[in-house]
Amino acid sequence: MSKKIVIDPVSRIEGHLKIEAVVEGGVVKEARSSGMLFRGLETILKGRDPRDAQRIMQRICGVCPTAHASASTLCLDDAFGIAGKIPDNGRIIRSLIQGSNYIQSHILHFYHLTALDFVDVAAAADYSGTDPALKMVREFIGRGQLAPFLPRYEGDYRLSKKLNQAAVSHYVQALDMRRIAHEMLAIFGGHMPHNMAIVPGGVTDVPTVDNMTSFYWTLNKLRQFIDDVYIHDVIAVAEAYPD
Repeated sequence: MSKKIVIDPVSRIEGHLKIEAVVEGGVVKEARSSGMLFRGLETILKGRDPRDAQRIMQRICGVCPTAHASASTLCLDDAFGIAGKIPDNGRIIRSLIQGSNYIQSHILHFYHLTALDFVDVAAAADYSGTDPALKMVREFIGRGQLAPFLPRYEGDYRLSKKLNQAAVSHYVQALDMRRIAHEMLAIFGGHMPHNMAIVPGGVTDVPTVDNMTSFYWTLNKLRQFIDDVYIHDVIAVAEAYPD
């Protein structure tokens, strides 16, 4: 017997999405996705100076605006006939700006958009140690307030209590790591979200000893978190959910 599953809205994305799936015997036989929110950015751009594109198109998303700035600017490079003439510093700084958002987005995806399907936040309810993040979550639970850990799909939690507690602590720590990644982007991009530096022909910023040094040491903080925390959590989840 077939069963139709409808998830509307899918809440952990930047926008609204509706998913419909037909399942038979545990196998998905048919699936459809529908974007339920019209943004109209292309309509907004009609009749404007094309050099507005890399500013306006970033408003598509507050999480991944840099990719939209980059895509718009690459199109304008091509339209203006300068795609092969971008100075090395401009090309490299564009990549550093984009890379900063790439790191932030991956931390967001794993911890804040996905991990709650695998991590039982309730494991922190009776925590008695000194970890400040876990103590904060315990207080949330004690007040009957689980935001921002809801909404979530209740169900198949396989991690041990110790790993669950560690993952909850890392969830909170990852919020700070995302902030650091935003600050790293702003070193060359001006601010985040919606950087001001990526423009046709290159960027508006120039490398200096100060901002290169600041970028390097900020990146090292993120690298340490990724190597010592993020990767270990990904492996722990993968081992618990081999299916």
